[in-house]
Amino acid sequence: MPELADYILVIDRNEQDRERLARYLTQIGYLVHQAQSIHHATLALYETSPSLVFADVTNDELVQLPYVTDELQTAPVVVVSAVETSGDVVACLRAGAADFILKPIDDFQNVDHVIHGILDKIRLNKLNKRLQHELEERNTKLREGISELRADHKAGLQVQLKMLPDSDKTMQGLAFDHCVKPSLYLSGDFLDYFNLDDTRTVFYFADVSGHGASSAFVTVLLKNLSMRLKRNFKRGSSDELTCPAAFLKRINKELNDSDIGKHITVFVGLLDRKSQEISYSIAGHFPLPILKESGAAEYLDGRGVALGLFPDPEFEVYRRKLAPGFSITVFSDGILEVIQGESLIDKEKLLLDVVCEEQRGIESLLSSLGLDDIEELPDDIAVLTVNDVDSWGMH
Repeated sequence: MPELADYILVIDRNEQDRERLARYLTQIGYLVHQAQSIHHATLALYETSPSLVFADVTNDELVQLPYVTDELQTAPVVVVSAVETSGDVVACLRAGAADFILKPIDDFQNVDHVIHGILDKIRLNKLNKRLQHELEERNTKLREGISELRADHKAGLQVQLKMLPDSDKTMQGLAFDHCVKPSLYLSGDFLDYFNLDDTRTVFYFADVSGHGASSAFVTVLLKNLSMRLKRNFKRGSSDELTCPAAFLKRINKELNDSDIGKHITVFVGLLDRKSQEISYSIAGHFPLPILKESGAAEYLDGRGVALGLFPDPEFEVYRRKLAPGFSITVFSDGILEVIQGESLIDKEKLLLDVVCEEQRGIESLLSSLGLDDIEELPDDIAVLTVNDVDSWGMH
């Protein structure tokens, strides 16, 4: 017996045959309605829609049934009739019958077989439609969720862009410029630069592990920390910004205390106009910054572990005298994933060559590295340039 009783309509002018089939269908658990003609069957349609129809009709009468002609109806029609030739069976099937049973019905096993085959197919179709409907609803909700998330990320990007310093900015004879290209809406690459006092300028470049919202959150931490330390320096309560190694240790502590589960590679530089030198520290940042002087480019020396991995790492402070007209270029490691080169050595050499030859700005620099032809970035890419624009250190 079916779990839920299906409604079956029996149409037959022969009352004895009609009631015999209806009685059997009722005994095996179906709800049965009888009609002695197509006219009465049409009236029955307004009461309820059957799951299956057994009808003793000709192929000409078959097409008059709304279950056959109305595409919205899902009730297949099984013709139960005594015919003289196989051509009559074929004609009924061509007219829209789902199956054909010959009269007289001596064995109801054939009826059972037809019912199970047809109703199982109907139930499967209904299940597929329901699942398709549910899937469409879920896809609609998913699209709405993605659209909302995309809007949030776009808003987050605007906030993150506002945290970045002004591009193409000149301070104390130094021209700073930068470009950040997120692989997603939000970036894990971050940088900043600002004057510490009348003779010293601080800049740092950070590359957070991963990318997206979680990595972008760390950049907020960095911005907040550098602003606090800057205020503390002006109040005389902290001098961590005057030492690149101390600044890195402070970032490491804040990162570990936040328990975000991210690590960061950082380059911190302190440019001193009075001493005509740069002091810097490195926390796992790669590729190393490129220094260009007198028409030649080289990587700055240095090493150190990434932040957020160890509780109390030590960092060395490196110092380098700078010649007038110098420039410093810092890339995030995402650049190494997109530039041409069979090996890392080849890619590092390409960076040196392009930086050495390029003199028209960041966009031209990135274009020379082939980024114009890349539509989707596998990782965030950022670049920072520092240029001596008025013989810095000679005044």
